Amino acid sequence: MRNVLLFIFFCISTLCAQDSLEVSALPLDTAVSLKAETFIGVDSYNNFYYVKDRALYKKSKDKTIQFSDLRLGAISTVDLLNPLLITVFYAETNTAVILDNTLNEITRVNFNAIENFRNVSHARTASDRRLWIFNTDLQRLELFDYQNNRVDSNFTPQPDIAVELASDFNTCWVLTENNLYHYNQYGSLLEKLPATSLANIAVLDESLFGIQDKKLYIRTKQSASWQEIKNLPQDTKAFYLKAGNLYLYRSEKISTYTLKLPKS
Repeated sequence: MRNVLLFIFFCISTLCAQDSLEVSALPLDTAVSLKAETFIGVDSYNNFYYVKDRALYKKSKDKTIQFSDLRLGAISTVDLLNPLLITVFYAETNTAVILDNTLNEITRVNFNAIENFRNVSHARTASDRRLWIFNTDLQRLELFDYQNNRVDSNFTPQPDIAVELASDFNTCWVLTENNLYHYNQYGSLLEKLPATSLANIAVLDESLFGIQDKKLYIRTKQSASWQEIKNLPQDTKAFYLKAGNLYLYRSEKISTYTLKLPKS
């Protein structure tokens, strides 16, 4: 009898532990119509950012403003990590443009024209007016100070090129065909994982998110494995994370969810 009770207790404990690590989403009663080629994200004032016809748009309740420079080609990525210093990257012309919160240009970095020319495949916002960039000439991540046109941190070269970058101010994930690398701002490799088939990776509070087969997955800091987020629709095209909220873009609508994450 004692063994049976111990077995039941073990099963209950295991189920509770699994449930405590499960990530789920709770839908909120909000849905916004949006016709966009690429949904970028949302800021703290519920302004929506998206790309359409080679232009970046910022849409509020009252008005819509835009930034475009057709000479630079198609927009590759837009980073809203700091809405006061928005990074718009054009891989076609090797150029990053930094915008303020009214989409006026602050500065632009033409990597073709700077000293120590470099070919850049990706650019993301970092801290202190710097950019995370992937230098394809040297096959490595770099932390680039665009105010002083210098590289602040050098990283170890990688055997394969970057497919995507996901970052916050202090760390950066580099996804390649074979591996997923995690670096800090000082050039140290924190983690190296086998690559997955996930795309559209993003970071929030040390958790990593990505889409596979139109489903959203998460790798939390409590777990080394990827898991599908429960209670979400199965046709996710794009997503954005802000202040604990998850914004999904699907069927020309933005739906908002709150995430139930494991406790630290």
